[in-house]
Amino acid sequence: MCPAGCSLEYVHVALRKSTRIWFVLLVAALAVSAVIDRAAPESGCWGLLVKAMAAQAALILLWRVGAAAFRLIVRRLALRLAFSYFLIGIVPIPLLAALLSLTGYVVANQFAASRLRREITAVGEVALQSGARLPMVSVSPDGKVIASDVAWLGPGAAAPWANGLARPGFLVDGEEVFLAVPAKTAGAAGLLHLNDPDAPWMQQVADRTGYETGVEIGTSRQDGPSFSIDDKARQPGLKIGKRMMPSRDESVTRRPRGPASEGKGLWRGEWLHAFYLETALNAVEEKAGSGKNVAVLTAVTSPRTVYKQLFAQGVDEISGVFRIAFLALAAVVLGVYAVALAIAFGLAGSIARNVNRLTRATAAVARGDFSVRVQSKSRDQIGDLARSFDGMADSIQRLLQDTARKERLESEIAIARTIQHKLLPPPEASLEGVSVLAHFEPVAEIGGDYYDYVRMPDGRLAFALGDVSGHGLPTGLLVAMAKAGLSSLVEAGHDGGELFARMNELIHRSTDPRHYMTLAYLAYDAATRRGTLTNAGQLAPYRISGTRLESLSLPSFPLGLFPGKTFPSRDEAFAAGDVVVFYSDGLIEAVDGNEDAFGFDRFEAVLRAHAAEGAAALRDAILAAVAAHTGNRPADDDRTLLILTLQ
Repeated sequence: MCPAGCSLEYVHVALRKSTRIWFVLLVAALAVSAVIDRAAPESGCWGLLVKAMAAQAALILLWRVGAAAFRLIVRRLALRLAFSYFLIGIVPIPLLAALLSLTGYVVANQFAASRLRREITAVGEVALQSGARLPMVSVSPDGKVIASDVAWLGPGAAAPWANGLARPGFLVDGEEVFLAVPAKTAGAAGLLHLNDPDAPWMQQVADRTGYETGVEIGTSRQDGPSFSIDDKARQPGLKIGKRMMPSRDESVTRRPRGPASEGKGLWRGEWLHAFYLETALNAVEEKAGSGKNVAVLTAVTSPRTVYKQLFAQGVDEISGVFRIAFLALAAVVLGVYAVALAIAFGLAGSIARNVNRLTRATAAVARGDFSVRVQSKSRDQIGDLARSFDGMADSIQRLLQDTARKERLESEIAIARTIQHKLLPPPEASLEGVSVLAHFEPVAEIGGDYYDYVRMPDGRLAFALGDVSGHGLPTGLLVAMAKAGLSSLVEAGHDGGELFARMNELIHRSTDPRHYMTLAYLAYDAATRRGTLTNAGQLAPYRISGTRLESLSLPSFPLGLFPGKTFPSRDEAFAAGDVVVFYSDGLIEAVDGNEDAFGFDRFEAVLRAHAAEGAAALRDAILAAVAAHTGNRPADDDRTLLILTLQ
């Protein structure tokens, strides 16, 4: 059913190659199977194999047909809305009907079971009070049988159940079921033999209830959730095993006397089964897995009989009144549901019309026609959306122009980022006497951190790590200038404080005071394992010698703030196996959600804990510790590491 205003369109669906293969396989398998059945009916496993292939191909094709049909249904909004209303409004009806049916069956079963227990109790009490000749049992206060009219419960036998018997209960002896009815005398009880075909007791229960009744013996096991009626031993669970008397031709079931069955069908047919289960009074724990003896009263009746008994009152017609009231309420509910369904489909049609107009308008815009307008008069959200579309069409061309400009800028920034990364040396290198491992993580497209390592004219190795204030294109230009200036000055033979003084003048002339650069620089001689450290406001690097951690502090101003500044240098002696760690403030100042910085203490703790594991493990440990500290909070500054392992 399609809501009003919707339109259907037929879409050509191209079959996938695999689908065509499965279809050919199905046809071939069916043809081969037909030939085998005609030519060699006794082909054995070959025929079964071909049929299995055909069944597999058919199942796969059915699945794909269903998936394609579903995609076709939900492709159009109108059909999707109709399908949604179907799922919401129609599908719950059979589910609700099934739930109500199951609930009704459970209620009917419980009602019939309670009725069975009540009536068999009444039969027993009436039989005892009427003076019927019943076998009697007398028990002493200590639970021992004093006198008994049944052979299986002789004098001296244990019968503790008799003293506490408040209402009739069940006893079992092998294949026999008895109803023990407490007598007026304390410790005495009369016994009704229920599954004796010659006894009138079950017939009386059938007459009083109107059900076909019977009695059986079962076995209860409580270590599982299952329930079944069977005459064989099973695994743990609640089992009801039928035990018929070997000398009887049939089980002890009785139909109520009077008119024959009311008929057949769902309402009048006797198909409703009910059970009442009760553990026998003399049930005892047997060997492991055998469980307890259970008496089972069974009943078979019709829903009509249970309904009449459930609503029975002093006036017979009262059940008809209840039935009419129920049918009237059901008719009202169904009527309201039908009206609601019609309104829902009407609303779906209104939505579909506006959406179809929007679809045609968006298709025109996709073709480049920006003059199209929806011009919807609806005053709902769909109408607001249509008017928003009309306003959007007026500004699309301007937005496209802005987008083009933005894309050009992003392309240029991407190129600048690539160039900046290419300005940096490889993050891993093995030089003469030194292993280098670096990590560069900019917070913006173009970062402000910088690291480098070059060979000096005198054969020494120069290592540097710097940080330019700010982010973005201006910072990237300053980093590129610093890279070029440092490389040129090093190649010209400048070193230490003289190198930094020239760099300071270069940066000061080339930028405003808001931009400056911190820089740490180590000129290392691998032959003598001695180096000259120079620093300009950069965080002091760490030297790790065995278990000793040392901060190589050398305070100074950053480069570019003031002209004519001098920068200190200091010679350091190193040993084989020493590790020197340069780092930027983006690692130390990384904060968590409470604005608590990672700090030097945590950084030094990571260095002490992982220095002996190698440069790669140390780098990973530092980054992991910072990430764990900051959590999901994005980085606020570039994070750069330069780790030197001296050999």
